[in-house]
Amino acid sequence: MFLYTQRLLIRNFNASDLEAFLAYRNDPQVAKFQSWSLPYTRENGEALIHEMQDIHTPRKGEWLQLALELKETGELIGDVVFGVKKNDVRQCSVGFTIASACQKNGFATEAMTALLNYLFEEVDMYRVVADCDTENVGSWKTLEKLGFRREAHFVESFTEGKEYRSEYFYGLLQREWRTKAAFRNC
Repeated sequence: MFLYTQRLLIRNFNASDLEAFLAYRNDPQVAKFQSWSLPYTRENGEALIHEMQDIHTPRKGEWLQLALELKETGELIGDVVFGVKKNDVRQCSVGFTIASACQKNGFATEAMTALLNYLFEEVDMYRVVADCDTENVGSWKTLEKLGFRREAHFVESFTEGKEYRSEYFYGLLQREWRTKAAFRNC
């Protein structure tokens, strides 16, 4: 699977991505708001890359994680993910991770725009959702910039170690994305 943006190639992972993948997965700044534990082991990285490298379209209840490669250098700088809901194949969840050295350069917005175009226009998703920690300002600002609507604020709804954390829940409908796309093309 390949998606292209001005600066990025969005593609399946391959074995040569392992070292760069482990580097950003083990960066405490990157992992702070993510679901994985540190240290993120080589075995976990190898297993994820092996699992993801041959999936091209996820089925109901499955996830597909895609590598973000800088076109100019071939460097792996992060990933995007989407998972199709078990009870409705026209709904999915999305997420993104960007290496700390590449954050605040618009890569998440650029990658997610391409992914959302793919999901809404090629896969014909009806609804896409995302969630993030309320303290992850960069993520929720990116989601809102993309047109996601904040639908919920769950106060102290999950634990991170011994601490309770809060999260925002976002949604975006296909028709909302298409309306926003029409304005972008004017």
